[in-house]
Amino acid sequence: QDCRNRHRECIREHARARPPSVAMAEAATEVGHKRPLEADVKEGHPAEPSARREEEEDPESRERDHFYDVCWSCFGYRDDALKEVARFQALCNSLSPEDMAIWGVDVPQTDSAMQMGIEMNSRFLQILPTPEVCGAYMSQRQEQDVFSVPIGHRIAGRNMSKVRTTLRQFVRDWAAEGQAERDATYTPLIQALERHLPAPALGSGARKPRVLCPGSGLGRLPFDLARLGYAAQGNEFSYHMLLGSHLIYNRTQQTNCYMIFPFLLSSVNRKGRADNLKSIKVPDVCPCLSLTADCDVSMAAGEFVSVYKDQKEEWDGIATAFFIDTAKNIFLYIRTIAEIVRPGGVWTNLGPLLYHYSDVENEISIELSWEEVRPAICKYFNIVEEERRNASYTMNSGSMMRTVFRCIFFTAVRNSEPVTGKSNPVY
Repeated sequence: QDCRNRHRECIREHARARPPSVAMAEAATEVGHKRPLEADVKEGHPAEPSARREEEEDPESRERDHFYDVCWSCFGYRDDALKEVARFQALCNSLSPEDMAIWGVDVPQTDSAMQMGIEMNSRFLQILPTPEVCGAYMSQRQEQDVFSVPIGHRIAGRNMSKVRTTLRQFVRDWAAEGQAERDATYTPLIQALERHLPAPALGSGARKPRVLCPGSGLGRLPFDLARLGYAAQGNEFSYHMLLGSHLIYNRTQQTNCYMIFPFLLSSVNRKGRADNLKSIKVPDVCPCLSLTADCDVSMAAGEFVSVYKDQKEEWDGIATAFFIDTAKNIFLYIRTIAEIVRPGGVWTNLGPLLYHYSDVENEISIELSWEEVRPAICKYFNIVEEERRNASYTMNSGSMMRTVFRCIFFTAVRNSEPVTGKSNPVY
């Protein structure tokens, strides 16, 4: 119980470490059409952000507004998903009796299965929001507002898309079905740290190497490192991910206690009729049960550079999985990593160069090749391992389509070169 309480306090760094400006920057990237929300609405909720214009210059207020938008998108999943059921019914109605006979689908049974899956997903998503994760101060009334969607509130299309990807992310990080992806992505990083920055045995009392995992998603990589004897910290920018990791770390008491249907709305590239109706149970391991009193794991919320830029030489290691291409300017990431890793420290990386902001209108996105990125890394690090590794990301293993990234995997040791120069602001 003492260990569980300590980890609960560590994870509350979600709120303490998240700079108010971060959510504003993330909110500014919201794109896509808006959908009306019709369910889970309570009357008497405070006015929408547009009606609180006098607070627009208050970073705390804007942080809360962004947090509300993310939480309310979790409550909006049911209505959004039911549109897919309506579309399925309309498609069935558009077919002739002869075509329906050839197809042989049991429409009422399929409709019922989809609605059941939607309800299970909705119940799961509605337990994600918690005021504890918000990076801004919240009064008791404001905390209650997290669970009360205002009448007429419209959810940004980007937020609704993130809700669906969050379900798939739970498979990647916290389901037995995601083990293959974790083996391809996290295992090489863990093994590299064990080779070049070994941790002492748990319970030995020796100092644990401090390892940072930026872009840690739902927090599986720092969890696995902590169990191996590292003092691991995850860092995440997305409130959807932070809410998910908070649930797993702090509010989950047993394994496989949640059932979700992460691929329910994916009707294309199915091999079997019911492939999209497959249920997944999470988590495959429970941090509250698996982390011993000697384990050291924490989470910090916020944009990577903003949170860590002043932590000079405080880290022994960095493990980045599918992270460096989330940079608007990758040189800024490289300088920051070089600044915070001590001389002799280790940086291990595995991921593509997809560049997160490359297709976001009016956003900075410096998109370099590996040939161009490598010299910038070598200014501050000596690369001791480098190869291509195949890896997937939130893949449906039963799908007929598979995206495989030929990732850059490297391990590098920090040299003694002082960090010089600076980048222009990107937020």
